[in-house]
Amino acid sequence: MQSLKGHLLIATPALSSPIFSRSVILLLEHGEEGATGVILNKPTNATMTDLSGRIFDEGFEWDKPLHLGGPVVGPLMVLHTLEEMADREVIPGVFQTLEATKVQHVIGHKTQPSLVVANYAGWSPGQLESEIESDSWLIMPARAEHIFWALGDDLWKATANEITITNLSVLLGLRHLPPDPSVN
Repeated sequence: MQSLKGHLLIATPALSSPIFSRSVILLLEHGEEGATGVILNKPTNATMTDLSGRIFDEGFEWDKPLHLGGPVVGPLMVLHTLEEMADREVIPGVFQTLEATKVQHVIGHKTQPSLVVANYAGWSPGQLESEIESDSWLIMPARAEHIFWALGDDLWKATANEITITNLSVLLGLRHLPPDPSVN
């Protein structure tokens, strides 16, 4: 089995689970033991300002939304680009932090780019592979711009289109395809 760590899972219409509908998930781990990841495109109504009085010693203002990473209860984590605050590297130049004092530092300094996530998605051994075989997910390598996508844009639509364009170019044997073929 080839690890899909650092790849995106893009939900297909065949996936009927409400929490995963139109989701884009960054895989943080994938191996014989199963897989874990975080949904990148499910912002909640809570902001860092809302969290500041509850989980931090001091209050502060930051309208950055908290994202729902999945249905499995887990620690607050931050995806960011500060290597010195990293617990581990997820993809080149993008780091994950789970350790509480580092999380507080990253959030307290309003680090950008960053994504603050509560909870995660998890799969038991073989479960994700079965879902992929049943066409529930499309797969593509993750890039930093996917992880730190602008909230106003539709990440699911953008990544699904990116996969479609890539597959089309391979199918047609094209070496160069414009970024938006519809403008040709």
